[in-house]
Amino acid sequence: MGVNRSCLQISILLAALISGPSFAADISVSGGNSGSGTGKSIVQITGDMVEDDILKFKQMIKSLPPQTIVRLDSPGGNLLAGIEIGKAIVASGFATSVSNICASSCALAWLAGKPRILSPSAKVGFHLAYKSNLDKTESGAGNALVGAYVSGLGFGENIVRYITSAAPTDIQWLSSRDADLLGIDVVVSDEHEERSVLQKNHPNGEEAVGVAETAKAAADFIKSIIISTTYSDTEALETVENIYADNILYFGELKSKAEVYSDKLKYVRRWPFRSVSLRSDTITASCGLFRCKVTGIYDWGVGNAKGHKKSGTAVFIYEFEVSDTLRITAEGGEVLSRN
Repeated sequence: MGVNRSCLQISILLAALISGPSFAADISVSGGNSGSGTGKSIVQITGDMVEDDILKFKQMIKSLPPQTIVRLDSPGGNLLAGIEIGKAIVASGFATSVSNICASSCALAWLAGKPRILSPSAKVGFHLAYKSNLDKTESGAGNALVGAYVSGLGFGENIVRYITSAAPTDIQWLSSRDADLLGIDVVVSDEHEERSVLQKNHPNGEEAVGVAETAKAAADFIKSIIISTTYSDTEALETVENIYADNILYFGELKSKAEVYSDKLKYVRRWPFRSVSLRSDTITASCGLFRCKVTGIYDWGVGNAKGHKKSGTAVFIYEFEVSDTLRITAEGGEVLSRN
């Protein structure tokens, strides 16, 4: 009921981030009867994930039946690849399994499966997102994307904290005890028993559709806000007046609505010419009963009458509450690159 109510109210309302290895993962499909949409299939992902694997994976699973198992054997790779493959897994209702090692971005993809299957000797590990292979310092924007994605899977803040607890150069291996304490449902089974496990644990399709509808409404709302406020000074300022909360977590600092309005006013006066191109495939929304968080990546450009111009790529982060009224409670982000 809460999901449908939130959806109704909302309707009224990296790749550059993590540079992965240069070699794509090996992705293959076996078994099943993809032509009829029945039967069972196995999708095997082996090796480091890169951004190009996102499209490759989505194309390969288009005709696969719901009772498909995605077997993962990867040390990780590109953060965005793990998240986007995970989103495709949960949207398709697939199961995930690990027989060997699945770490970093691979572990994020594994979390999306229902059920999540591990062989008795399998290892799944997590760590903080980092800026690049050459700069392994923590990326605030990367971890914001991870948090939004994990929340969108239906996990609580305790699990978000757990999977982002290890340093970028370290790893937090998931133990069976930790999984039990955190409430991460895991089925321990070898490959020979995966079929029977999948038959018993197929997810509730109606619930998945409701969550997806709410997330889509939240993402559409924020996309409309970004586009309208980019191209119209009036919209940008009226949005703050009409939709922002009295106090907002604004780029990491608690600001009053008046302070945010003043900052927006200075920005639109300084840069009267503005453009934005949203990368739709990167936008992630997670919603609870009365709160939603939306993150994503976009390309931007600004200019003024003096001929000064700037452009680049950035992550955006918005949070808003939905009760009798809708109020944006947080806005933030991080510039990934400047041209």
